[in-house]
Amino acid sequence: MSYETVIGLEIHAELLTLTKVFCGCSADFGGEENTRVCPRCSGMPGSLPLFGRGAAELAIKAGLALNCKINNFSAFDRKNYFYPDLPKAYQITQFNYPICTDGFVDICTKKIRINRIHIEEDAGKLIHDDELGLSLADYNRCGIPLIEIVTEPDIRSAEEAKQFTAAVALALKYAGVCDAKMEQGSLRCDVNISVMPKGSKVFGTRTEIKNLNSLRSIGRAIEYEYSRQTELCERGERVIQQTLHWNDALGVTKALRSKEEAHDYRYFPEPDIPPLFITDEEIKAIKNTMPEMPKEKKERYLKMGLTPADADLLIFDKALADFYDEAVKCYNNPKSVASMIIVELLRRMNDLSLPAAELKITPSDFAELCKMADDGTVSRGAAKDILKQMLEVGGSPMEIAEKGGMLMSNDTSAVEAAADEILAANPKAVEEYKAGSAKVFGFLMGQMCRSLGRSANPAIVKKVLEEKLNS
Repeated sequence: MSYETVIGLEIHAELLTLTKVFCGCSADFGGEENTRVCPRCSGMPGSLPLFGRGAAELAIKAGLALNCKINNFSAFDRKNYFYPDLPKAYQITQFNYPICTDGFVDICTKKIRINRIHIEEDAGKLIHDDELGLSLADYNRCGIPLIEIVTEPDIRSAEEAKQFTAAVALALKYAGVCDAKMEQGSLRCDVNISVMPKGSKVFGTRTEIKNLNSLRSIGRAIEYEYSRQTELCERGERVIQQTLHWNDALGVTKALRSKEEAHDYRYFPEPDIPPLFITDEEIKAIKNTMPEMPKEKKERYLKMGLTPADADLLIFDKALADFYDEAVKCYNNPKSVASMIIVELLRRMNDLSLPAAELKITPSDFAELCKMADDGTVSRGAAKDILKQMLEVGGSPMEIAEKGGMLMSNDTSAVEAAADEILAANPKAVEEYKAGSAKVFGFLMGQMCRSLGRSANPAIVKKVLEEKLNS
């Protein structure tokens, strides 16, 4: 029997606030374990939460970026559970009245519906040591504001799940809501997965794989769990509804606990935080501050003459797209700047393991280099060498070209002298060319360029050489 996968995602994205959501502790990533904790975020007796409204504004931006309805009324609830990463034994979240509902994200030709986006506080971080069989708790992350993005069960494959997660991460980065650094845990994904016979309308028993922190892990975990569940079904065994931990090193899921339902958490309204009332005027004001989003940026790039593939490459990295936009402002040749970025800059960045956000060169210097290559101030080959030096040691392209003797000369006298010398030294090649062998022209051009160095203008070299050979 063949089976179909049914997948729903819960994406947790930490909001880019300076402090935690209900206290003044730093929300920065890292720090020595358990040093960014106070009585409020650790839930000490007598402490009361104080909601930072900046988190609500970022949640609204997320909703707008993901095509959601922004609700004028939302409220907080307590989600009660005892687990080592939650010192209060409850989490402040939004259960009955989330801040955003009814959104969607388009992936390829398919629309994935978003059921809700709600605000909640993050839990601490558990570090599992499978060899020693223990877990360590770091509460620095406890209380950091996050949103949970909950999809409908519209996803049918690991690839769709990865595409959706990547699209959400990109939208949140562009909106300035979350840095989406999955390796740091600022964006994590829980996968709810079940299998059912193809053609069936009844979903199977689902399991939940917790805290996946890379697109690769999401794909591998889904594929493994699909295989595990289908094997159980084929043997006539029952799939148990449970929460699973993904062991990336071993490539397997491991049971953590039985899967909880809403009644297990004993939700009730949070008594210490008043509801959120957001007016249509406030929503409109926030909408007016929204930056250009990936879809809009791609449409603009296509109008500028870029191919869809080139536009997608630039848009995928927001820092790179911002760099490109600034460079085009300095040198209004969108195709040329895009080509230099995609063909040369990205290759150099990959060689140096250098992210776009950490580029040493400025967009204006990069734009100057593109212009120098286009107008013949330097050759294309020299431009590559200049870019390499700009990335590794810094400096303006003109300074590097001058110091390296890479500025092209339009003086034909030196070119003519070199041509006479090389043609005299290679009479056999000259005879072959005059006899109709065009391929030797490339050999003679190479000899000329080696003789003249990088300052020679290839167009002038070619013209002089052709004239000498055809005279």
